[in-house]
Amino acid sequence: MNLVKLFSILLLLIGLSTGVLAQETPESYVPVRSNGMGGAFTAISNDENAVWTNPAGIARIRKARSRSTVNLFKFPNISAGANGSSREFLSGISESGNAENAQSLSDEASSLSRNPLWSMLSLFPMIMLDVGALPSIMGAYSHTRLKAIIDEDDNTLARAEAISDVGGVFGASITTRTNRVNFGFNLRYLSRFAYEETLTLADLQNPNTLQTRIKENSNKSTALAVDLGFLWTFADFWFPTIGIAMFNAPTGCQDNYLNPFSKTRQKICGTVFTGDIANPDALSTVDPTDLRVGISITPRFSRKLAARIAIDMHHLHFASGEQNFGLEDVPFRKQIHAGAEFFSGNPLLPAPFSVAVGVNQGFYSMGFTIRTSFFSLEFTSYGKNVSTTDTPLEDRRYLAAISFGG
Repeated sequence: MNLVKLFSILLLLIGLSTGVLAQETPESYVPVRSNGMGGAFTAISNDENAVWTNPAGIARIRKARSRSTVNLFKFPNISAGANGSSREFLSGISESGNAENAQSLSDEASSLSRNPLWSMLSLFPMIMLDVGALPSIMGAYSHTRLKAIIDEDDNTLARAEAISDVGGVFGASITTRTNRVNFGFNLRYLSRFAYEETLTLADLQNPNTLQTRIKENSNKSTALAVDLGFLWTFADFWFPTIGIAMFNAPTGCQDNYLNPFSKTRQKICGTVFTGDIANPDALSTVDPTDLRVGISITPRFSRKLAARIAIDMHHLHFASGEQNFGLEDVPFRKQIHAGAEFFSGNPLLPAPFSVAVGVNQGFYSMGFTIRTSFFSLEFTSYGKNVSTTDTPLEDRRYLAAISFGG
């Protein structure tokens, strides 16, 4: 089955999900463990997810005296997720299986209420090693996310998104002798297939029409992204750690980009994709700069029990003249993240077991991580605010990840 047929089938299936025409804050990758803490990981970043949360934390994955030529490897490092409306969605598919026209599909879509369909699948096999004196990570990754939302005002129209990134990443961190101050960076190459379009349900019913639309309106593009990070622990882990990260550093800008939050066209800077662009208005043509700040502490309650407590702000916006770094008018509720992770053992080493709770964009999150010398398992449940108004709308999502190695 070729790629076009695969996406045709997927989009045909997701055409019945519904909800407001929602807008989410952009994400290049969705780590499991950090979302258990509500996404508040910028000032923690002490595992392989540092690549996606703060590259300065690469130096904190292993203590200096325990690092060797090869410090860590993970394979296949696979994560998958779906939202909580999947069961309702599948039930709706079953109940509408005999539908013969777009109106009957539209009626079924309305009965599913305000629940969009969302799913993702990611792979991140990686290896950590020292390049000279620099703790470094190299890996390949793929990240595919699917979403479908029916317009609340016109349930004959569906917004369908299928975006797949494939690429490689190299990250490194510079650290001081005490490992209390760290600077880090990532270089990420991405090859992106993206289909984003508003369709009629009649189009979704017709596989031939749908395949033609996908061929004509899909973007096939590439980009090189740069991420930067900084961590500073004041004294020891009882004292605060400050974290600053910039994902999709402004290596380019795009004019006339429709900001989905301000509803205005602006010059947006970040990682700009080039290639075969059939739909220039697709949001995925640019990954806007994402500036994050966070603070954390790691109190110890006993010799065996400690916690990490953190609060973050993501997607901070700043401008210089007509250039916008980050998206303007992202609601405060969608920017704030807070959480706590409780674990046993040395805070400088990966914990064999931890549980986390947090607040992500105003909704609760929870998760756990199990690690052994050759295996790790992660799970989280978190809420995503997918509302385009001041009234929050929760989309409950579930993620799990499994990897071998150590």
